[in-house]
Amino acid sequence: MNAGFNARKTLAIMLILTVSTSLFGCSNKTSDRDISLINAGDAQAIVQGRSKLLGLGGTTVGVWLDPRSERDFRLGHIPGAVNLPFQNVAKDHHILQKYEVIVVYGSTYNDPKANAMSKRLMQLGYEDVKTLRGGLSGWKAAGYDVEEGN
Repeated sequence: MNAGFNARKTLAIMLILTVSTSLFGCSNKTSDRDISLINAGDAQAIVQGRSKLLGLGGTTVGVWLDPRSERDFRLGHIPGAVNLPFQNVAKDHHILQKYEVIVVYGSTYNDPKANAMSKRLMQLGYEDVKTLRGGLSGWKAAGYDVEEGN
């Protein structure tokens, strides 16, 4: 009889914890509201490198990040972009640590993969993550070139 009571008590505690977590969530959750959109021209200025310290010395501060598959990347991407497929971000995100700003882009506007990558990077502690408004389609529409291959 004691074992049955303990099992019910344990189940009740687990249920309370599950409901509490789903109602109040975790503090490091990100949402679409956390995504910072940037237009192609502003993103280009960041990634190409702008001078730090009031114009002294030109340093690359940003990187283009393409979370699409390697195949899609080879078919066309922003010149100089780094391809890091979304499924690999947890183990390979360290390659992004040398950049101050990361500009993520997908195929189109409101691309689910780009949005998910931006949110995941924020969860991993990256502080300045931008998402390209319009994705690769918006980039092309703004008159910028794309590169094929690696």
